[in-house]
Amino acid sequence: MLRWKRQQGVALVISLLMLVAITLLAVSALRNTVLQEKMAGNLTDAEISRQVVEMTLNQVAGQLPPVNAPAWFVQAIPAPVQGTPDVWKNSAFWNNAGQVVVAVNGRNYTGQYIVENLGFWTSRQDPTCKPKENPLCERQTYRITARNQPVEGRAAVMMQVIWRM
Repeated sequence: MLRWKRQQGVALVISLLMLVAITLLAVSALRNTVLQEKMAGNLTDAEISRQVVEMTLNQVAGQLPPVNAPAWFVQAIPAPVQGTPDVWKNSAFWNNAGQVVVAVNGRNYTGQYIVENLGFWTSRQDPTCKPKENPLCERQTYRITARNQPVEGRAAVMMQVIWRM
């Protein structure tokens, strides 16, 4: 007669532990994949925002010398005063900012810009030139500040360029 050994249940416990370990690995892999997808989406969003701002700067620079419009400060701006915020940091100025519609990858985006007249600056190639002797050594200079139109939860990019005529 065969005697049945009493089963100890070790195989069941080991298989359950292996299932838990495999489940934890699968959940971890899923979390990593979701995180990578979010990072890739944010990187793409930031790159599109950067392209919008660069295209805005290019279009505005092509319109120089400026015309009289709310986004164009054609009068020379006063010397900066310590403690006074810069124009582009003041959200009220962006309400009247100029807008340019640019296309990136077949979609239209809106870029905003402010142009400031910085007055006449001497040439960087010849900083020792004297304007009284050579009137061409000073040139009209503008600062163009551009940003993508802010959207909640999207990448915000702001760039500036100094443009000498």
